[in-house]
Amino acid sequence: MSEPVVQRTMGLASATGIGIGAIVGGGILALAGVAFAATGPAALLAFALNGCIAVLTALSFAEMSTAFPESGGTYTFAKKVLSVRSAFAFGWVGWFASIVAGVLYAMGFAAYATIALNQLWAAFFGETPAWLAGSGLSSALALGATAFYTLGLVRKSAGGGNWINYAKVAVFALLIAGGFWVLSEWRLDQMRASMSPFLPSGSLGLLQAMGYTFITLQGFDLIAAVAGEVREPGKVLPRAMLLSLAAALVIYLPLLFIIATVGVEAGSSVAQMSRESPEVIVAVAVENYLGKTGFWLVLAAALLSMLSALQANLLAASRVALSMARDHTLPAALGEIDARYNTPVMAICASALTMATILLVVPDVAAAGAAASLIFLVSFALTH
Repeated sequence: MSEPVVQRTMGLASATGIGIGAIVGGGILALAGVAFAATGPAALLAFALNGCIAVLTALSFAEMSTAFPESGGTYTFAKKVLSVRSAFAFGWVGWFASIVAGVLYAMGFAAYATIALNQLWAAFFGETPAWLAGSGLSSALALGATAFYTLGLVRKSAGGGNWINYAKVAVFALLIAGGFWVLSEWRLDQMRASMSPFLPSGSLGLLQAMGYTFITLQGFDLIAAVAGEVREPGKVLPRAMLLSLAAALVIYLPLLFIIATVGVEAGSSVAQMSRESPEVIVAVAVENYLGKTGFWLVLAAALLSMLSALQANLLAASRVALSMARDHTLPAALGEIDARYNTPVMAICASALTMATILLVVPDVAAAGAAASLIFLVSFALTH
């Protein structure tokens, strides 16, 4: 049986798109409120320090993936440096972590899509029916998004989803530009007052915020999972990882600053607002300075971010499964390459079916999501 071969078709734009798709958006929309509640305006410092740690981690991933430019990520690194037996455990852990992350983003998309549908129904038809807020609709939306990207990845290696990255980055740019437009009319003493006290919970609160939010910068590692499909890996892989991290920080830090200043209601503080509405602090803050238009822009950014992160994690999971199948640590059938599309159809479908099973069997995967975060941190430590 001949070794399955995937062609190197991804350039810098496609590889960077995978990182941006996984990093930008979903994490900050979900965890900005947690960070502000823990440490107030110093959440900016927490994200900046996490950015420094993430850059160091990306350099280790770049070093390993250029030394071994094959798909599989940490599984491949462990196999090359240790042994196939040692890599077996890391492969299963990494595969499951990407799958659970994909489940979380599919459920996140369903949650935001349900909010949008309820808002539209109320605006046009009045009172919303019970089925529109039911779990059945959410499950159908999550499964539909998973099926859509499964088909896309079967037909094309990158999945054809870069337009989502451009769209969500454009939306975040509008949110930031609108905030600075409002901020331009503020006096310097107003800005200082909104950012004071900068570190209300001391260094412990800062460390807590860093721990809560490091996962928001996870995603550059997914580029290593598809290293075997990247052209000129020695040049493209390091640049793609660092560019995707840079794009995230260029969006995150200004947005957090805007939320902590013009996004705060009069007589309140960003920490207080975040304790009251931790999950939707970004939407609440943007609505304060851009009105209902800002609310819908955040909703659009959330939908696009969840979809792009779902696609990136499904792609990474399928490539880990492909690498493991080649070493017979997963069934050999998962290593087959489709002759027509030149993609690992069986590995993609197996990963997607596992996602769908978790979506149906375990509707609440908050605990599994926390476990996935820990798994990613362990894999980062392994790479270092």
